[in-house]
Amino acid sequence: MNLLARLSIRFRLLIALVAVGLLLAIVGSVAVLRVAREIGGNVVAQTAQREARLLAATLVEPLILKDYTTVEQLMRREVTSAEANVVRFAGDGVEIEAQEAPAALQRPDWFAALLGLVPGQAEETIAVGGREYGRLAVTIAPGFVEDRLWRMLGLGLLIAAGAMLLLALAMHRIMRANLAGLEAIRASTQRRAAGDLASRIVLSPTAPPELVETAGVINRARDQLQQKIDELATEKERWRITLASVGDGVIVTDADGDVAFMNPVAERLSGWPLPEARGKPIETVMPLIHEETRAQQPNPARLALRTGETQAMANHTLLIARDGREIPVHDSAAIVPSVAHDTPGQPCGAVLVFRDDSERRALLRELRLMAFHDPLTGLPNRRALVGRIERALRQVREDGRSHVFCYIDLDQFKLVNDTCGHAAGDALLVEIVGLMQSAVPAPEGAEKSLLARIGGDEFGLLLFDCPLDEAVCTARRLVELITSHAFRYEARQFHIGASVGVAPLEAGMGVDEVLGHADTACYHAKDQGRGRVEVHSAAHPGIRALDEEMQWVMRFDETLAAHRFRLYRQRIAPLAAQDAGEHYEILLRVLDEQGVATPPGRVLAAVERFGYAPVLDRWVFDALLDHLVRHPADQARYAINLSGATLSQADLLEHVQLRLASSGIAPARLLFEITETAAIHHLAAAQRFIAAITKLGCRFCLDDFGAGLSSFAYLKRLPVSVLKIDGGFVRALHEEANDYVIVNAIAQIGRDLSLEVVAEWVENQEILDRLAEIGVDYVQGYFIHRPEPLPE
Repeated sequence: MNLLARLSIRFRLLIALVAVGLLLAIVGSVAVLRVAREIGGNVVAQTAQREARLLAATLVEPLILKDYTTVEQLMRREVTSAEANVVRFAGDGVEIEAQEAPAALQRPDWFAALLGLVPGQAEETIAVGGREYGRLAVTIAPGFVEDRLWRMLGLGLLIAAGAMLLLALAMHRIMRANLAGLEAIRASTQRRAAGDLASRIVLSPTAPPELVETAGVINRARDQLQQKIDELATEKERWRITLASVGDGVIVTDADGDVAFMNPVAERLSGWPLPEARGKPIETVMPLIHEETRAQQPNPARLALRTGETQAMANHTLLIARDGREIPVHDSAAIVPSVAHDTPGQPCGAVLVFRDDSERRALLRELRLMAFHDPLTGLPNRRALVGRIERALRQVREDGRSHVFCYIDLDQFKLVNDTCGHAAGDALLVEIVGLMQSAVPAPEGAEKSLLARIGGDEFGLLLFDCPLDEAVCTARRLVELITSHAFRYEARQFHIGASVGVAPLEAGMGVDEVLGHADTACYHAKDQGRGRVEVHSAAHPGIRALDEEMQWVMRFDETLAAHRFRLYRQRIAPLAAQDAGEHYEILLRVLDEQGVATPPGRVLAAVERFGYAPVLDRWVFDALLDHLVRHPADQARYAINLSGATLSQADLLEHVQLRLASSGIAPARLLFEITETAAIHHLAAAQRFIAAITKLGCRFCLDDFGAGLSSFAYLKRLPVSVLKIDGGFVRALHEEANDYVIVNAIAQIGRDLSLEVVAEWVENQEILDRLAEIGVDYVQGYFIHRPEPLPE
C-alpha cells in the first residue's frame, strides 16, 4: 500500500494497462485453446471420415476384380499423398495395411500437449450389390491440424501485439494530454502549501473540461481565501493597533496556557518583552500573590482554561513584575472558543485583561478612611464604632469578656458655634479630642480603647475588658478634663462641659440597644444638671422613663402607619359666657396591641422631646379636617393643640391654608391652642403664624397659662383671643386658697383684656361652684364631659 501510494497517476495507469493486457492475454489464450481443441478435434475426425469414404469408393472396382495388388497400391498412395497415416483393409480373408512415417511438424511439442488432440479414425464397409467385400479403416494423425492452428495463433498474437502497441501509444498520448493539467494543478498546490498564494492554475487550451472546471474552482477558492486573508490581516492590524492603544494590559495564551501575545501595556507592567515572553507559561510572565497574606494566587487565565468560565481576580492581588516591582492589579480572563469544525466551542486559548489598580486602590483606601473616620478629628466615625461594638458583643457572648460603652455629649458647644462660627467649633472639637485621647486608658497587653466621633459634639468611648466602676472613673475624669479646659479663640475664652452616659455590654444585646442605653443615660445626665456621669440601669425611674420614651419614638412611624392613633374630643362648656354652640378640644389616644385606646401618657413628651411633634400635629389637623368633611352634620367648633416645634416650621402656614381651602371648612370653627412655654421659646414664629391665621378667621388660645413665666409682655405681643388656665391651679381650687387667688387673678386679667377664659381639669361640683364665683367663661374636665371618640 505504501508503494502504491507513492506511484503517480501515470504509472498507475500503465500498470493497470499492462495488468489488463496480461489478463486479456491469459483469458484469450485459454479461450483460444479451448476453441482450437474443439475445432481441431472435429477437423481431424471429419478428415478421417472423408478420406475413408473416398478411398472406399476407389477400392470398389479392384476388389470386385480381386486385384489386391492395385488395392495395396491405392492404399499406399493414400498414405503418401493424403493426410491419412494408417490405412487397413480386411475382407475375403485378405488383410492389407499401408502406413506412412510421421512428417516433420512446425508446431512445438508443448503446444501439441496444450491442445491435446487425438488421431481421427473412421471405418467404411465396402459392399456392392448386396455383397460385402470387406472393411476399410483410416487413421489420421492431428499433426497437420496442430501446424495450422499454430500458424493461425502466431498470426493472431502478432496482430494482438500490434493492437496493444497502438493502444499503448494512444494511451500515452491521452495520458500526456490529461496528466499535464493534473501536473499543473499539483505544482500550483505545492507552491500554495509553501506560502505562495499568488500563483494561479493555468491549463492548455486542449485540457479536458473536467480539469478546466476543477482548476476554475480551485482558482476561485484561492481568490476567496486571499480575500479572507487580506481581511484577516486588516482586522489583525486593526486589533493590534487597538490593543496597543488601550490603557489595559492584554495577554493572549494558547490552549496550554503559554503566552502567545502581549500588548505594550502588558509588556510595561510585567517587564517582559513579547519576543521573550512568547511560549512561556502565563504564571512565569505574570506571577500573582495576595496583597496581605503574600500567598501565591492562581492565574485567572489558567482558571478560565480549566473551567471554561470567565474568571476575575481578587481585589487584593499583586503582580510581581520581572524587575521585582509589586503592582496592584485588577483583571478578568475569558476563554477563546475554537471555531474549527472538528472542535467547535472548545477552548483554544484565553484572553487576560488587567490594569494597574494602584490609583483605584489608593482612592478606595482614602474612601474607606473617609467612610470609617471623621475627617476633622481623625477619629473613627459612627460606622466604624458600630462595627467594633458588634465584634465586642460577640466577645461578650462567646468569650465572656467585659466591655463598657460611654456616650459623651459636650455641653454648651452650640454657644461657641453660634458666637464665633463653625471654624471655632471645629478648633474646639480638635482640642477636646486631644484631651480625651490623653485621658483614655491604654493598659499594656490589652486591647486599646476606641474613641469615636458619633456626630456633631457627640462621642463614643468603647472600653475593653474594663469593670463598670473603672469605666465610671474614666468617664468622670473625662468630664473633669473637659470642664476645666479653657478654650481661647481670638480674644474670647469659653468653658464647656460634658455629660456622659455609661452602658455595660451584656450578652443578648444588640448594637442599637447598647447605643440606646448609653444615649438614655447621657440624656438623663443632662436632665439632672449636665456635667454628670450616669450609668444606665433599668431600675432607675428616670432612665426607665427615658427608655420608655425612646421605645415610643422608635415605634412612632410604625404606630402612625398602622393607624393606631385615634382622635377623641372633650366638651368645653360655657359657664358665664352666652354661647349656644358646641365647643370641643381634640385629644389623642393610642391603640395598644389589643386594640384598646389608652391616653398617650409619655408618648406626647417623647414626641415633643425627640422632634416628632410637627409630624403628629399635622396628622391631627389633617385627620380632623377629613372627619369634618366626611360628617357635614357635625357643626361643632374644635380646639387643636400645636407644639412650639410645629410653629417654627416654615411651610406650616401654607399647609394650613391649602387644607382649609381644599376642605371647605370654615376657619372660624378652629381654635389653635399653644402653650405659654412654647410661645415664649418660639415667639417670633408664633407671632407670624397667629397673625396670618387670624386673618383667615381662626382663633388662638394661650394654653396652660400660669404654669410658665406668665410674662404680661408676651401676653401683650401675642394676639390671642382665649386664655386657658393651667389645670394645676384648678384641680385644688376648692381646697387651696392660693390657687383660688391665682385663678381669680388670671380670670380678671382675661376680662380686662377682653379675652375669653377657660378653666380645665374641673373634677367635681365644688370646683365648678368656685369657678362660677370667679366668673370664668368656659369650663372643661371629667366632671363636665369625659373624652369620647369623634362621632361616626
